[in-house]
Amino acid sequence: MTETPAGIEPDRRFRLETLRDIVQAELAAAGLPVAPGEHPTGTAGAVVTVDLPDLHGVLVDWREHQVLLDASQQAWAEDPHREGEECAEFSRLLSTIGEAMAEAIRKILTAAGLEVTGTNNDYAPHELLVVSRVAPSVWQARRDADFSRRHDSMLAAWNARHAAECPNPDCEVHRGTGD
Repeated sequence: MTETPAGIEPDRRFRLETLRDIVQAELAAAGLPVAPGEHPTGTAGAVVTVDLPDLHGVLVDWREHQVLLDASQQAWAEDPHREGEECAEFSRLLSTIGEAMAEAIRKILTAAGLEVTGTNNDYAPHELLVVSRVAPSVWQARRDADFSRRHDSMLAAWNARHAAECPNPDCEVHRGTGD
């Protein structure tokens, strides 16, 4: 287990893991594929991880399909100085995909009530950093409210049923729940 860096509250990592789960849910709800974290081989989609060890937020990056990555790496291997037109085309394509997906992901997450910034990472120029949840997304708020209504309804029904069977209908558990 990674130790929490000095100067950061101990539950920060837990809160960021919860935020990571929220980010993954928002992207999946929008219809984007969400790949498991840590850039697994053969997957494509949004890669969402907690910023370890710094714990600044949740990192979001786009991973292209392995078919495209393999073809680009083959082209770059054949032209190690990357001077040829094919390498330039692959670079443009990958950069355009990265820019488009970063913009789309930023808009989706912002609309879902999350605060999103860039990371200024030279090695991952399109990587985003989600730092906090500003407001719950509309679909999650509706789902949570629906769950609460169903829970309250089931609890009232259970209490009413058991109040009728209770030998002491004035007990604290059933007082005021029966009709």
